[in-house]
Amino acid sequence: MTEMATLEFAIRFHTPFRISTGYARPGFDAGVDAHRPLPSSSLKGAMRATALRLLQPRSDVVDAVFGSTAAECPWLWHDAVPDGRWHETLPAARVAIDPHTHTARPDMFAVSEQIGADTARFTITQRLPLDEATQRTHRLVLAVAGQAIRSIGANRRRGLGWVTITCTTEELDHAAVDRFLELKKA
Repeated sequence: MTEMATLEFAIRFHTPFRISTGYARPGFDAGVDAHRPLPSSSLKGAMRATALRLLQPRSDVVDAVFGSTAAECPWLWHDAVPDGRWHETLPAARVAIDPHTHTARPDMFAVSEQIGADTARFTITQRLPLDEATQRTHRLVLAVAGQAIRSIGANRRRGLGWVTITCTTEELDHAAVDRFLELKKA
């Protein structure tokens, strides 16, 4: 077995984002957790979805890296931490327009919170032992999946959550990308 690994990622936010708590707050239909706006579970989910999209139909590789009902995940995600502080939360309104009357549809006005930062960081630490070849493959999948993410949170198609993520501990050169693409064929 090899030494336990840690991968580090840097996030540059291009727009505010919203990962809702699932609860309304006074004045908001969808609130964010201002102290923990980008939790580890959301980062893991975004990375898993991206890896699955990139590696289809090889879901076995994704399951090995991210865990499944058959095997637990050998990695632990940590919440994103801003380089500085999170921006103050801002309200954002959405309204549904009736296509016939061109007016707001009844009961279709929502006010939600959004938040952002200039930059943030997060880490993924290995929590279960892996042999050297497996660890190398997992690190590659995690680095590529992280860097392939372009948006996080809700309303990504409406301009929220646009990001650039860079893995600062893994070099993703042409050879690494070729190794990643080979995983689809194996």
